[in-house]
Amino acid sequence: MKKTKVYIDVFYYKTALSGIKTYIEQLVKGFKKYGRKDVEYIFSHDIENLQNKQFFINSKFRLVRWVFQLRYLVWKQIILPIKLLSGSVDILICPDYVAPIFSPCKKIVVIHDNLFWKYPLNYPTLWRNYFIKLIKLGVSNNCELVTTSKYSKNGLKNIFNDKISFIYQSSERVHYNDKINKSKNYLLHIGTFEKRKDILTLVKAFKLFKDNTNSKLKLLLAGSKYINGNNEEYKKIKKYITKYNLFSSILMPGYINKKQVLYYYNNAFAYVFPSIDEGFGIPMIEAMRAKVPVICSDIEIFKEIGNDSVIYFKKQDYNDLYKKLKLISEDYTIIEDYIYKGKKRSNLFNQKNFIKGFEKLY
Repeated sequence: MKKTKVYIDVFYYKTALSGIKTYIEQLVKGFKKYGRKDVEYIFSHDIENLQNKQFFINSKFRLVRWVFQLRYLVWKQIILPIKLLSGSVDILICPDYVAPIFSPCKKIVVIHDNLFWKYPLNYPTLWRNYFIKLIKLGVSNNCELVTTSKYSKNGLKNIFNDKISFIYQSSERVHYNDKINKSKNYLLHIGTFEKRKDILTLVKAFKLFKDNTNSKLKLLLAGSKYINGNNEEYKKIKKYITKYNLFSSILMPGYINKKQVLYYYNNAFAYVFPSIDEGFGIPMIEAMRAKVPVICSDIEIFKEIGNDSVIYFKKQDYNDLYKKLKLISEDYTIIEDYIYKGKKRSNLFNQKNFIKGFEKLY
C-alpha cells in the first residue's frame, strides 16, 4: 500500500525564537514518535544540525534581517515547490505562517495568532506589510489553516474566510529534574522584551515586593532584547531598574539555550507571565511541567490554557501582582496546591494529542 507523503518545512527553525521554535521542535519530535505508520514524514532539514547555526532575524542590523528575508523568500517560493514536485508529496505542513504560492500538493499552514494584524505599531511598517502579503498569498488556495487555541481562532476569523481549526500544541522540552540542585531563589520570566509582554508591570510589582517584604527572592528576566532590531522596551525597563537601583535584584541574561531553559525552570520559585496578549502561552505549560507555580495576567488565553491551575492577577495592575507575589512567598501550602494542579493540567498538552490533531486533518 502506497504511503501518504507529508512534508514538514522546518527552514524557519534556524532563526526562530521562543514560541515558533518550540512549536517546530515539538512537531518534528512528535511526528517521529507518534506519527501514523501509513504516512511517510519528510523533514526539510535536520533540526539537530540547525541548533548551533542560528542566524537571528532579530538582529539589531536591518541588513542582516533583510538578507534572511531574501533567503526565506527564495526557499519558500522556488526551492520548496521544486522539492515538493520532485518528491511527489501529498501534503505540505508549514508551521511558520508562510506557504509557497505555487504548490503541487495540499497545504496545512499554521497561523499562530493575529498579533501582526492586532498590533501594527509593534512591527516595522515595511516588513509587516511585506510579511502579511506573503502570508495571504500562500494561503489563497488548496489550503487548510490551523491555529493554536480557541482564542486565536476567534481572533483570526475576521482575517481569513477559510475554515480554521485549532490544535493545542505540546511543550515537552522542559521536565522536572530531580538531579538538579534546586536553589528556588528567584522569580522567573522567559520571553522576548516586547511591549505586549508587559514586563515593566512585573518589574514594578517586584520593586513593591522588595520594598515591603524581607524576601531574598530575585527576579530573572531571560530572553532576546532585540525585537526586529528594536530594543526600546528593554531600554525602558533598564532605565527603571537604574532609577531604583535594582541591578543586584534583577538579572537579565539575554537569550538562553535549551540547557539553560531547563535549569532556570527547575530552579525557579515561581513563574510570572504578565502579558497583555498571547496566541498560546508555552511558558505556562513548561513551568507546570517543571513543578513551578504560575502567576499570570487574567487575559482570556491564559484562562483557556491555565484554567484553575494558575494564580491570576488583574492585567497591567502591578499592585495586584505584588499582592499575589506576597501571598505565595508567605504561604507554602498555596504553592503546593498550584504545583499539583499545574502538573495535572500540563499533561493535557502532550505530543501525542498534538500530532493526532494534525493527522485528523489528513
